[in-house]
Amino acid sequence: MVSVRRLLAWLLGGAAAASIGFFTAGVLVSQPEPAPDALNTLTPFSLPTSSGESFSSDQLAGQNILINFWATWCAPCRREIPLLMATQALHRESLAIVGIAVDELESVLRFEDEVGMNYVSLVNRNEALSLMLRYGNSGQLPFTLVFDRAGRLRFTKTGELHSKDIELWLSELR
Repeated sequence: MVSVRRLLAWLLGGAAAASIGFFTAGVLVSQPEPAPDALNTLTPFSLPTSSGESFSSDQLAGQNILINFWATWCAPCRREIPLLMATQALHRESLAIVGIAVDELESVLRFEDEVGMNYVSLVNRNEALSLMLRYGNSGQLPFTLVFDRAGRLRFTKTGELHSKDIELWLSELR
């Protein structure tokens, strides 16, 4: 007869092994290889703004650029947007911030009204995912790219931004 302790240990060990297996499977999933040249420069794109106008990456020529991929349903995305808004207010002359929502227009418009977003906001789920993939991200949010004035990719971050990230990036872009 199996003791309760052994049964409990066996169940906990099995649960731990299953968790490790699921985690490892998620980490080791094969992802498409992005085009090597797309990783180093700003890829031209054109997307609609949240107000329905067309926005082209050509409008960013000659500027330091921070592109942030986000969604209204993404908690870390929502937490970092006030930091991006403060950065836009303080560094408007030296850094262009562009948010690209991987979301539905109606949700984005409600969120923008709620927070008073003060930087360019683009919305197109499919095109945003395609653009993210060109930079090696298969859909993890938030995802941020920073380009220098020459359009060279200088920094990337998957995950929530913090003020120390932006401070470092700005000091390197000067």
